[in-house]
Amino acid sequence: MTSKERIIAALNMEQPDKTPIDIGGTTLTGISASVLYKLRLKYGRNEPVKIFDPYQMLGLVDEQDVLHFKGDVIGIFNPLTMFGYINENWKSWTMPDRTPAMVSEHFRLTEDEKYYYIHPQGDLGVPPSGNMPKSNGHYFDFIERNSPFSEDELDASLDFGGQFRIYDDKILKMFQAQAEHYQRNTDLAMVLMFQGCSIGSTSLMYGAGMKQVQGIRNLNDWLMAYHLYPQYFKDIFEIQTSAGLKNLELLRQAVGDKPQAVLISSTDFGTQRGPLISQEHFREFIVPYYRRVNDWVHKNTKWKTLYHCCGSMSVFLDDMIDCGVDCINPVQCEAADMDPVMLKEKYGKRIVFWGGGVDSQTTLAFGSPDDVEAQARQRAGIFSPESGFVFSTVHNIQPTAPMENIERLVQVIQEGL
Repeated sequence: MTSKERIIAALNMEQPDKTPIDIGGTTLTGISASVLYKLRLKYGRNEPVKIFDPYQMLGLVDEQDVLHFKGDVIGIFNPLTMFGYINENWKSWTMPDRTPAMVSEHFRLTEDEKYYYIHPQGDLGVPPSGNMPKSNGHYFDFIERNSPFSEDELDASLDFGGQFRIYDDKILKMFQAQAEHYQRNTDLAMVLMFQGCSIGSTSLMYGAGMKQVQGIRNLNDWLMAYHLYPQYFKDIFEIQTSAGLKNLELLRQAVGDKPQAVLISSTDFGTQRGPLISQEHFREFIVPYYRRVNDWVHKNTKWKTLYHCCGSMSVFLDDMIDCGVDCINPVQCEAADMDPVMLKEKYGKRIVFWGGGVDSQTTLAFGSPDDVEAQARQRAGIFSPESGFVFSTVHNIQPTAPMENIERLVQVIQEGL
């Protein structure tokens, strides 16, 4: 099978010739830019990595990387970053750990003794929306910039109406160029990095790409709003879904059926020990919007819908399947109620598990190379039969993981699972 055929088989709950692999194909199965640079050096490619996701400091895994790693998936990445600027006209930048990298011309920082600060839309004239420690910094954390709000003045259209941007021709042509390039030059499967319907996302809550924000913009108030201001939330989610559906239609026109899957949402509803919100609230606030989006995708495209949800989230799987979710990521098996055998037995014929391979938070970070290989082969053995499985790490490969562990993982992937 080609990589594309292998992924299509897995997505259709058919057994491919071997376990399909995603290594760096999405913003949630990605590779830290500093790690990717070290891996490139290992295979003789001394070339700085493009940081396409400044929030997570992820490196752009291109077709040369994927083919070397023997992966099957490549991402059609969104050129619009979380900080509101477009990735274009790449320039050199040295990361805090001294790794040479490339960033967009709009990636502009200020700094003090302790931090680098990134500004929304690259505008140094407005307060920063993210910071990263100069010492041992690996990511840009969002900065809360909201002023105290009055509950009598909460207005979803005023507070969030300008946040969900409709793609212009420039952005759409950048999506289109990637899809056409990979279609013409590779046999890799493609995932469209959309994430525009991340309903309830705390990451979007901060409005890091907005020069000014108002309304509910901190985590505690956000989680309480399900109880205190339910209509406000529903109004926000309606604005977000309406904009998302417009963008999906524009993307369909731009890339057609070249992608095999589309990443719809990256909202986390789970912690390590249990859900972040109740099942009742999930059904009331989240499911109706998920259903609308999935229905549109399935009616108008051949794409499969991919959703990300960290932590203990098995309580939501029946509802997600019922409203049309095709694939779930990252399958955090170390979290409560996420045993891989249980998940496969109960849901393996109803939803595709995209992830669950090696845990980045535990095994990859603190285990030995042998531990990494054992877990990778064990998880593939659990999830692969009758397929409905795409092997990937449980979330991104982090810069703090020992390189010998990461190199063993790449070796195992190259050998085949």
